Amino acid sequence: MKIVLANLLMVIFIAGHAQTIIKPGDKIVRQDQIRPSHDFYKAFGADTSGNIKYEWVNDQVISIDTATGRITFARSRQVPVGSFSTDTSITDLFFRPINMHEVHVQRNVSFVMTFDETQASVQTIRNGVTSIKTYPMKSGYFEDNMIEYIFGYLDIKRGIVYTLDNFNKDTPSPSDPFTIEYAFDDMWTINAGGKLNCRVIHFTHGEKQGYIWIDKDTRRMIKEVGNDKFGTFSITRI
Repeated sequence: MKIVLANLLMVIFIAGHAQTIIKPGDKIVRQDQIRPSHDFYKAFGADTSGNIKYEWVNDQVISIDTATGRITFARSRQVPVGSFSTDTSITDLFFRPINMHEVHVQRNVSFVMTFDETQASVQTIRNGVTSIKTYPMKSGYFEDNMIEYIFGYLDIKRGIVYTLDNFNKDTPSPSDPFTIEYAFDDMWTINAGGKLNCRVIHFTHGEKQGYIWIDKDTRRMIKEVGNDKFGTFSITRI
């Protein structure tokens, strides 16, 4: 009887903490709501004592080509000062990753990634020398350099924890999932006294955790704040 009761309690515990998995193309993913955009975000990173270590501006562009069935997420920035990097992620119209190109100019390294249903391939070109590595993935994953662009296009509900599998070449395991949940609503004050009606998403990603403010009208990210073992970080649209 004790064994049966223990097993029952375990089942209840697991059910109470079950997570909903989100994959590209799911109905919860409202890719029909995405629009072309060009935004700038002011960002900073601070250490555990609150000292700002880096400040930069992200130049972010989303373009949509319905003729070819492609969405392009492009970003450029200078961090640290004097060090330039760009990354361009291309997905299909359902946010399934197709390829990604990342360039770090001063480090003389670039990455070209291609994505299949259950495999990711990373071609690294470092100081003119090319190497290629492939990684197995479970079907239904997103890609790390574009995934946070799409949080505003998810029709998530309160009281449910969602998981999105995520390919990240910079982690020991290429599967580096996000968990998100609808935390609360908030009014965000912008310049000239205007206000935006936002929903706020709580996220965890490896050792990082934080909150993201999403404009309910445009579904675009307004602000992200978070922390990890190195300190805190913030990204705000300007």
